[in-house]
Parts: sequence; structure tokens; C-alpha cells
Amino acid sequence: MKNKGYGQYLSEVYDRLNADVDPKIWADFCQKCFEKYAECEVKHICEIACGTGSVAIELEKRGYKVTASDLSEDMLSIADNKAFEAGCRNVVFAKQDMCSFTASNKAGAVICLLDSVNCLLTPKSVKECFKSAYDILVDGGVFVFDVNSKYKFENIYADNAYVLEDEGVLCAWQNFYDQEKKTCDFYLSFFIENDDGTYSRHDEDNKERMYTEKNIRAYLKEAGFDKVYFFGGMDFSEADENKTDRLHFIARRAN
Repeated sequence: MKNKGYGQYLSEVYDRLNADVDPKIWADFCQKCFEKYAECEVKHICEIACGTGSVAIELEKRGYKVTASDLSEDMLSIADNKAFEAGCRNVVFAKQDMCSFTASNKAGAVICLLDSVNCLLTPKSVKECFKSAYDILVDGGVFVFDVNSKYKFENIYADNAYVLEDEGVLCAWQNFYDQEKKTCDFYLSFFIENDDGTYSRHDEDNKERMYTEKNIRAYLKEAGFDKVYFFGGMDFSEADENKTDRLHFIARRAN
């Protein structure tokens, strides 16, 4: 049994265990956000916490220049290989922290998807992330991101255990939610099939923190964003953090 923090073994099985996450649907949503709320033409997109790069690659296929970053070298290696195999030459992958990311050029949009903001465990780190997003945007540009809600932390994550399975891999996932600290610890055990048919076990630990709508709005305002839009789904439906499991935010930098 091997134990390591975020990235190494999760990266190996991430796409197989998230087969229900369709990058085309997420790219469609991002494009709609740009069309509805950006007050500039979006040509360059910065994606932070890009994981294995599926959404970045899909957006590049649609004609955008994309700068995508993640803290995990293992995730980025897979992302880079996927982009090469897809013939995508306008995606730049870089190892960067969510709290202090940069790009060679300003962007019309910054995106941070699949509850990556919840991986920032202090208000200070969230504020730094939001300020970095604000600073890299052109006037009228938008910051598109989502978070897991209060409802999800208290009812879906909670202290529940889950098993995810795909061909050649099984993940046993145990949660421990701290109501006072608003944090959830995830203990993941991956059983990955070897070439000879045997399985190896690899453990990783992760953690997320819950932030309320009020928290998020305050941090965005402090970062300088003038308009904030809030939805409960990619259909732009009404959100309720006590009933909706994922909350979507679009914040705009003033023109």
C-alpha cells in the first residue's frame, strides 16, 4: 500500500472515475456565460485547477486560446498528452498555485470548475485566488466558477462512504465532515489493476471547505468585482444553498 497527497494516483484514474463529467457540457456552459455576462470579446481563457485538461482542450477546439494550470504535475502531464493527441496546439499548460496564478497576456475569462474553489481551505486563500482572477482579467471580463454547497457538505458528503468503479479500477471513498470547521476530509483508496491482473492499492487524502453564498459574495466584492450572478445549475436556474448541491457564480470586472 502506498500513500501520497493530491495528484499522483488520482490522476491515473481521474477520467475513468469521472466519465459522467462531459467536458462539452461544461464548455457549452462557459460559452453561454461569456455571451451573457462578459462585456468584452473573450478570446483568451485562463483555467485554474484544470486537472487532466478535458475542458481546456474542448474550449481550444472551439477557437479559444487557453492557458490552463494545476498544482499537480501528474495531472498536467496527462493533460499535455491528451492535448497533443487531440491536435490542440493553442493550450498552454503550467504548474501554478490557484492563489497566485499568472499568464503572459490578460484574459477575457477565468474559469475554475468542478468545486476546485472548495479545495482552498482558508478565507485568505480564497481571497487571494479571487484577486488573482480579477488582476488577470481585462475590463469587462468574467470569472466563472462553482462551489459545492452547504447542502452538499451536510447531506451528500457528510460522514458517508462511496464506492466508484470502472474497468480496471475501484475507489473506496470515506468522508468525515467537521460541522464546526466546515471542512470535509476525504480518504480515498484506489485499487488499480496491474498488467498481470493483480491489483495494487494506493491511498490519497484530500480536503474541502464549505463557503456560503454570503462568504463568496463578500470575497468577490473585496477583490474588486462589480457584478456577481448566482445560479443553481448550468441552465441558469435559481439557486438555494440549502437545497442545491452545486452553486455557480459569474463575476464581472468593471468596464
